[in-house]
Amino acid sequence: MRITNFLIFIVLVHTRLFAQTDTIKLAQTDTVKLVVVDAQEAEKNYNEGISFLQSKTYDNAITAFTKAIDLKPEMEKAYYNRGLALSELNKSNEAVADLTKSIELNPQADYSYALRAQVYINTNEKEKALADLAKTIELNPKNAEACYNKAVIELQDKDYKAAIADYTKAIDAKPDYAYALNDRGSAKLGIDSIDAAIEDYEKALTIDKSLAFTYNNLGTAYRKKKDYKTAVLYYDKAITLKADYYIAYNNRGTAKLEDLDLDGAAADFNKAIEVKKDYAFAYNNRSSVQYKKKNYDACINDCTTAIGLNPAYGEAYLNRGIAKEMMKDFKGSCDDFTKAASLGIDVAKKYKAVVCE
Repeated sequence: MRITNFLIFIVLVHTRLFAQTDTIKLAQTDTVKLVVVDAQEAEKNYNEGISFLQSKTYDNAITAFTKAIDLKPEMEKAYYNRGLALSELNKSNEAVADLTKSIELNPQADYSYALRAQVYINTNEKEKALADLAKTIELNPKNAEACYNKAVIELQDKDYKAAIADYTKAIDAKPDYAYALNDRGSAKLGIDSIDAAIEDYEKALTIDKSLAFTYNNLGTAYRKKKDYKTAVLYYDKAITLKADYYIAYNNRGTAKLEDLDLDGAAADFNKAIEVKKDYAFAYNNRSSVQYKKKNYDACINDCTTAIGLNPAYGEAYLNRGIAKEMMKDFKGSCDDFTKAASLGIDVAKKYKAVVCE
């Protein structure tokens, strides 16, 4: 029994989200706590450590802070700054130990909670990071970076309402925070508040017109409104700012495909692949163009390439199965629907029931 509806599984990428290259720009601690203390040996070592930290000679900074701590074990800021130097060298466990000691000596040290959260983010310990960020915000509600970083994790987890609330706190603390406005727009897009998302993206661009990913995200918002022509214009702007922006090429191709500009879509998917040859999404999306043109062999080839790049790409198995069914390769189609179903593609189960009977 023939399946006549080809499900075009197109991947649209919101830049600065976690699955892509431009994805989230997590705020880095860029403030060194400069404390000038009395001219004693411990303080001398401490200030030498600060100088080394500023010049990014982290091993020397660690040595100097260690000398200061040996002479003055209660010097809380030395633990913080040594923890900062250790974090810059990706010595995560040692950094956490120093930051924890800083907090023990000064429970109000919001900066130590914030930096320890950053270390946890870098080691993918999200729950610990969220707890430290929440404590940072409790101690310092105006810490825009902490609010932003907490929202980033929530956005990654698709907890869109929590993310919107924390991005809003970041923006309240720092009204010109273009990244937070962009990301809040993406969180709003996640709950289909498309017009509100567009408003945030536009506000971000009034602050910084160089944000290529925000133009890309505006394109995606208008595509969701089915205003494909406007979507293409915003993708154009993103590509003008960043000529190798393969994500925007992929997304512009998607808008053109949905507007039935098959040749334009194919050209954009080709360009995305030219820029990033291992971009599985673009191969799968190009297979949709091939299918619509009834080039089933080419469709199957593109799906196969996508699967080779990402063996867990359920949508590519589904699309290949549909193309094989059109070629009357019912066994191959059945095998692909079975695999797609095992990878969590629910509609593949229905197709499997028809083809594999």
